[in-house]
Amino acid sequence: MKKSLIAAVSTALIVGAASTTFAAANPFSDVPADHWAYDAVSQLQQDGVVNGYVDGTYRGDQLMTRYEMAQIVAKAMAKTSGFTGKASSNDRAMVDKLVAEFKDELTNLGIRLDDIEKRLDNVIWEGSVAYEYNSDRRPTGKTTGQKVMLTLTPTMAINDNWRAHATMEFAMDANAAHASTAGDDVPYNGSYFSVKEIFAETEFSDSGNIMLGHVPVESVADGGMVISDAVSGAQVAYGEKWRAVLTAGRFNFDPGKHSNDEGMLLGDPTINTPVANYASLEVVTLSDKYTLGAAYHSFRSSKLGEYIGLDDYTDDAMNIWSVGGAYNFTDKISLGAAYAKNTKGSGVNASMKKAYNVQLSYGGADPAAPGSFGAYVGYRYLTRAAAPSPSFDGVMATGLQNQKGWEVGVSYTPFTNVVGSLAYFKGKEFTADTETDGSKYFGKLEFIF
Repeated sequence: MKKSLIAAVSTALIVGAASTTFAAANPFSDVPADHWAYDAVSQLQQDGVVNGYVDGTYRGDQLMTRYEMAQIVAKAMAKTSGFTGKASSNDRAMVDKLVAEFKDELTNLGIRLDDIEKRLDNVIWEGSVAYEYNSDRRPTGKTTGQKVMLTLTPTMAINDNWRAHATMEFAMDANAAHASTAGDDVPYNGSYFSVKEIFAETEFSDSGNIMLGHVPVESVADGGMVISDAVSGAQVAYGEKWRAVLTAGRFNFDPGKHSNDEGMLLGDPTINTPVANYASLEVVTLSDKYTLGAAYHSFRSSKLGEYIGLDDYTDDAMNIWSVGGAYNFTDKISLGAAYAKNTKGSGVNASMKKAYNVQLSYGGADPAAPGSFGAYVGYRYLTRAAAPSPSFDGVMATGLQNQKGWEVGVSYTPFTNVVGSLAYFKGKEFTADTETDGSKYFGKLEFIF
């Protein structure tokens, strides 16, 4: 077996053993004989990172005090800090773990830990494990979907000015765990992986920031009615009392990728769904009492009519204006409303190019506060030509082009970081000439970490 492989395996075992660190109030107390630090230092000595004590010897068969061990760690830091030394990534990982273990002793020695602490903490992992249930009811029958998801949202420090973010979703269709529904050309076992967001971010002032990559776009002015998704491009935001947000890039209309669809999110490989050029400008003002704003969204693609289900939509653009706001009557009761209109699509019925929403909300489920809960009731009127990617759970499910009706929902936190939510929609799926009754049940149980 190659020496590098042995070193890597040794490092993995040592780092794994280090998950629970040993702490002692007295820096001159002995490090226990079975402590993982002895194996770590032995490995570093074999790799030439350290030589042992100040006199250049290392007596691995004798106990050392925490102070003596800290001296060795300090020497290892000098070889690896700043990523300028010749030590391998495995050795650096071991040094980082040793620094975390003997942090107090190193501080007493006068060793600066700023750089190494930044390296130890440069990736923060958050996320959730969740179960979702959807049930659409129409005169033609009932469609039910179940999904189990793992969502990971790491934040990575790049330097003092830049950091990176990602949102990754691993999911399994509980209804068709081993079925092939996407055709022979697309292997499908009921599971999928999706990168929802991935971008780098920096602040250029106390109230301004820039995001580059697959960036999140949320139309705050209208409560996420027009778009709550991600765009491949760039976003610049600036302002405090009044905040302006400018976004430009490419937007994928594929209904298979949206998290508010109850299908397996792979989409239909036989449909050539459009990717549009996207640009938006939003201006909002926020306070403890109210939110008020307006936005302009431009989507440009030759296949827009195919996506929104309107054969007579021959324009290659959707220009959507939206306004909205919310007022907080108390710290728990708020009323919000929004309206959007698409000014393109000549010849298309005006009822198919507008969207609006009114919602009364009470409280909310706070993951950090067991026993907290929220409830809401709202009326939605949503069309694909004016609200192409809304944030609501009760409406705009897979296969529904346009919907209007009432939605009610509740949320509750039974335990810390455990949140359950339920929503029910009752209304109609409609076109310019027809209306069909429909309803939907939605449930979600989320474990947040």
